[in-house]
Amino acid sequence: MDMPHISSKVKKVRVKPIFTLNPLFSYVKTGDFCYRRILMFNKRYVLAGLFLFLMAGNVLAYRPLGTEDAGVAGKGVAQTEISWDYLKWDNDELDHENVFLLVPIYGVTENLEASMEIPYLIHDLKVGDSEDGIGDINLVAKYLLIKEGERNPAFAVKGAVKIDNGDYDRGLGSGDKDYSLFAVASKTISQVTVHGHAGYTLVGDKKDKNLRNITLYGLAIDYALTEPLHILAEINGNRHPDSTAEEDDPRNALAGITYKVSDSLTLDAGYRWGLSDSVPDWSTTVGVSIAY
Repeated sequence: MDMPHISSKVKKVRVKPIFTLNPLFSYVKTGDFCYRRILMFNKRYVLAGLFLFLMAGNVLAYRPLGTEDAGVAGKGVAQTEISWDYLKWDNDELDHENVFLLVPIYGVTENLEASMEIPYLIHDLKVGDSEDGIGDINLVAKYLLIKEGERNPAFAVKGAVKIDNGDYDRGLGSGDKDYSLFAVASKTISQVTVHGHAGYTLVGDKKDKNLRNITLYGLAIDYALTEPLHILAEINGNRHPDSTAEEDDPRNALAGITYKVSDSLTLDAGYRWGLSDSVPDWSTTVGVSIAY
């Protein structure tokens, strides 16, 4: 995974995603991620949080970042990202959640890549029955508009559609479709690569008329300690999708590492802190990225 080196071809094994902050599953989503009703669940906490988790989700950068990057796979390059996230909430109703994410990626052209984000959610409750199953799936496309030069960063646009396949009554989906668009920039200077994105999501409100459209933002830094070992940090957030929510807008920070085992295999791990009451208190993530 050469994710920090986004120069001429911007070709890499992206280690993303999930974290995405996916418009329906992020932390609020995203998974990362929005307000589902499930037994004794607090709908506002769970969906708001997962909305951000798979959101940016999805719509994520290379793992374990939630901030998108401007890199694309490259024509004919196939990749797969597999990850596990453990989310711990600071409330009296929900104990913890596990999110397993599978992301197949394919380079359609040198500048265009397509991907799919498929989450498997496990809700473990302190009170009531737990639920598990496939959550809402994201269909994603990213296009590299401008390659990185000596002075200019790389620029890309990314679009995502979250479909409504997840079971709303079991807390596995939002019950409606969402549409997201992101503007992304990445720049490498020596051993440091900086990524940033700004996005907007049209949130479906078929199941909850209090839901509203959201803006998203993210800023990440990738530092190459050695060629295979990188350390990463980021901060990202978005407008709260619930117009009636009393909590602050979702915000979180992450610290993580990636280790390139070979040209086709990269391992990663990360720890995320919640910076507002509307996101999980903390979460961990581990994953692998494979290029074919």
